[in-house]
Amino acid sequence: MQRRHLLACALAAAFAAGAHADDFPSHPITLVAPFPAGSVTDAVTRVLGKALTQSLGQPVIVENKAGAQGTIGAAYVANAKPDGYTLLIGSSAMFVARSLYKTLPYDPDSFVPVAAVGSTAMMFLVSPGSPVRNIGDLAKVSKKANPPLTLGYGSPSGQVAVALFSAVTDSQPVGVSYRGIPQAVTDMIGGQVQVAVVDIGTGLAQVNGKKARALAISSASRYAGAPEIPTLQEAYPRASGALETIIAVQAPAGTPAAAVQKLDAAIRSAMATTEVKAQFQALNTSVLYLSSRDLGARVKADNPRWESLMKKAGIEPQ
Repeated sequence: MQRRHLLACALAAAFAAGAHADDFPSHPITLVAPFPAGSVTDAVTRVLGKALTQSLGQPVIVENKAGAQGTIGAAYVANAKPDGYTLLIGSSAMFVARSLYKTLPYDPDSFVPVAAVGSTAMMFLVSPGSPVRNIGDLAKVSKKANPPLTLGYGSPSGQVAVALFSAVTDSQPVGVSYRGIPQAVTDMIGGQVQVAVVDIGTGLAQVNGKKARALAISSASRYAGAPEIPTLQEAYPRASGALETIIAVQAPAGTPAAAVQKLDAAIRSAMATTEVKAQFQALNTSVLYLSSRDLGARVKADNPRWESLMKKAGIEPQ
């Protein structure tokens, strides 16, 4: 009798779990953007959130939790209930944060990959009135500047790009960390820092608005949307190895596989639409869909490359 009762309980639990998976999502989902409103990551998140709201049939609410180069938002999601209703969108650089910081407010292994949605690289910007015309000029200024040249950044990728510039140009600029990329741009325009190191989408918005000039980008090849802007490694071959980041959605570790699969499928459908592709193009962000499995493999494969870049740049955990 007891055995029958235990079997009945097990079957009931299995049925309930299956029903829960079938019902997912049954209420709104929170998509956390760990960078400030006004950033390209925030804009991309809102495009994705709107598309997922339509495909999942439940509101996908974007919530900004900015600060500490994305680690505040990442910690929030890492500690959230692993039920598929709290997700994180950010760059792949965030997931090698253990190489940037001695201590983190979360375990970098506290996430499961859901899907990648795009990719970008970093751009070096100066104000329109700057006498610096190219990245070589910037290196010359950096070597002679007293006080040192200042480069503002608001993301882990920006931090690596600043250090890489310092290493390949044999100069000692000062990197200035900001809460987010928009603040770095504001201070560059205002003259508080001489250079802003930002993602391509943010950079081209400033360039097209005549608020800044681009000196170089960190990708392996020139960006198709602005082929006139050279790469860092064109001027400095020692910078070989693309500094590019994937924009991806992650969930807390322990999130049910069925929920991850449903989210992955919804993202795949969204990224295939003409509307989403056009909106990403308007944000100068490349569309790059990777499934949950492929994203996990890509992050794992990219870790040694990021570590190599940070070693080349002379970055020590802070």
